[in-house]
Amino acid sequence: MGISFGSNSTAVGIDIGTSAVKIVQLKKNPSGMPDLINYGYMPLPPEAMTEGSVADSSAVIEAIKEIKKARNLKISNIYASISGQNVIMRFIMLPVMQPEELEQTVKIEAEQYVPYSIDEVSIAHSVLKQLDDEDPDGGGGGNNKILLVVAQKDIVNSYMDVIKNAAGKCEVIDVDTIASINALENSFMQTADSQEGGEVVAIIDSGARTTSISVLKSGILEFTRNIPIAGNNITDSLKDTLNQDFDQAEQIKISEGSIGDGSGSEVSEVIQGTVEELASEIRRSFDYFKAQSREPMIHKIILSGGSANLSGFSTFLMNDLGVEVQLGNPLEGINVTVPDPDDLYNNLQQFTVAIGLALRGVADN
Repeated sequence: MGISFGSNSTAVGIDIGTSAVKIVQLKKNPSGMPDLINYGYMPLPPEAMTEGSVADSSAVIEAIKEIKKARNLKISNIYASISGQNVIMRFIMLPVMQPEELEQTVKIEAEQYVPYSIDEVSIAHSVLKQLDDEDPDGGGGGNNKILLVVAQKDIVNSYMDVIKNAAGKCEVIDVDTIASINALENSFMQTADSQEGGEVVAIIDSGARTTSISVLKSGILEFTRNIPIAGNNITDSLKDTLNQDFDQAEQIKISEGSIGDGSGSEVSEVIQGTVEELASEIRRSFDYFKAQSREPMIHKIILSGGSANLSGFSTFLMNDLGVEVQLGNPLEGINVTVPDPDDLYNNLQQFTVAIGLALRGVADN
């Protein structure tokens, strides 16, 4: 696992999600900017992924191979991610020390957060910032705020094995939450306030199975949480209410789904019920963050993930939470050179994690 950026000229991001595999290939052009030169999408059969883990490796391998074949994709320098629901992410305070000493200290600190043997997990960390005496995080000057990430080796290895059998060696297994932040950084780091002025931005990435909330201040991650309410919950509610199977309910959600359209239709009411539950959890997360950090407000929400495409979703969240909401643009700062980009643009939010992963391989340190 890793968190820092790499520096290769070409990289492939493979996002193995609950319902589909998404692949993006980026290449650094002579000016140093990334070009998106290929991409692909392939649905996964039901139960191929269970609770964010690989349940049917052959189905996932086949999906990746199908994308390679359909897109004539030459894959190398692969970056992938596991679901945030399968990792432990904690913010810890440690004194400033040499990197080698810090790595050993982080491993010792990690033991108190791991419910299994330390030998059974992979541990990664990133130094987020050095605290000063006035920092509300506490700890005082001379301490670093560190993001600790822990995942079971069995889960990490299952992803790496699938990718190796389908496409080749995986350079890094990241966390989808971090990949989303990487992809959307250019969307929210454009003003002096966002960079240095203390602007607080929440990235809400709502996929098929989970919704991740990441809160950043001046571009530095301060809070993260995964909520087990997302697109599949809406589909399941429609399935039960309309007496349809899951695939039929999913198509109804895509074709007829809307929130706050004033129609009073059964479909809209079912969808709004689930979205209200999600909004309540988001509000609870914001309240917790503000209480812990003593931040008075969230200035902006960046919305991403496949569920972000649901008609009326962003407007509902804005009205319900009282915070400006905008769709994230993971292609900000990226040149799209692929000759057939329509499917990419039409389903852009679903490619956010894959784009963030590929960026790790082409961005300068």
